[in-house]
Amino acid sequence: MVAVSCYRLCKRVEDVGPLGRPEKSRADPTVSQRGEVRPYRDDDAYLLRFLRARRSIPARAHRLAIQSGRVSCAVLYIYFGCVQMVRYYAFRAQNEPLWRDVDAFGLARLGRLYEGVLYDRPDVGRLIILRIAEWDLNEISIEDVAQGGLCLLEVGIMSPRLQVLGGTCLIDCEGLTMRHVRQYTPSIAMQFINIMGLSFPLHQRGMHVINCSRIFETFFHFFKRLAPADDLWKHVHFHGYDLNSLHRYIDPECLPKRYGGHRESVSLETWLNKIKYYKNEEFDKDMRNLGYYVK
Repeated sequence: MVAVSCYRLCKRVEDVGPLGRPEKSRADPTVSQRGEVRPYRDDDAYLLRFLRARRSIPARAHRLAIQSGRVSCAVLYIYFGCVQMVRYYAFRAQNEPLWRDVDAFGLARLGRLYEGVLYDRPDVGRLIILRIAEWDLNEISIEDVAQGGLCLLEVGIMSPRLQVLGGTCLIDCEGLTMRHVRQYTPSIAMQFINIMGLSFPLHQRGMHVINCSRIFETFFHFFKRLAPADDLWKHVHFHGYDLNSLHRYIDPECLPKRYGGHRESVSLETWLNKIKYYKNEEFDKDMRNLGYYVK
């Protein structure tokens, strides 16, 4: 049982020193003190998703604090959750066209551009696939692609199971042309980097790029220099056209047959249509609070 709620601990980060003594922190201003973030929910169930994204477990932090007599251990865990929340809401504020009044279920028009494998193994989490070959530039804009990726994750992170397990991203560059590449301006590239893990509260277990040439790898490293330093980059792997290389990181048991695996993939279109059929009023309320248009 956690003696102090996540929300209270978030509020107290600014006031607790290394040994539990009150002092002014030299860290970034906190959520509550500066009013930088106004989450639409402040219950523990909602706040926990930000802690889990940074692998922070309040019960473990609280137990460690009691055993060692040092409040700083617990505060450190909770602080990382606050940092994740600030990043997330800053990203949303800077990129309103990606969610404001977007028809969530209308994104089913993206078809198989995004796919997922509903076999959530602890070492892989939810496998999400972006297939460039399915991107018809005459029908789908780069903003549509970003909106689809963000919506997919917003819906997915509502599940406590995925908050704990996290996810793995697979980018399939088959069919990539220079016309596709020209869509990625530095600002657009930063949007995708933020969605894929830098700002979004989902534990990113790995990002794998398959069916790609050295040109794409060079392109990626160019934009990486524009992004903040983060542990996320340690988990980005390029496999060229070598499926055996991919299998060293992701067991074929978790992959679709297209990549030498044993699973069937589910398209974004099918997934959203199923959710639309089974959704309830609570889901609609959450999506509207996130700014989406839901009939």
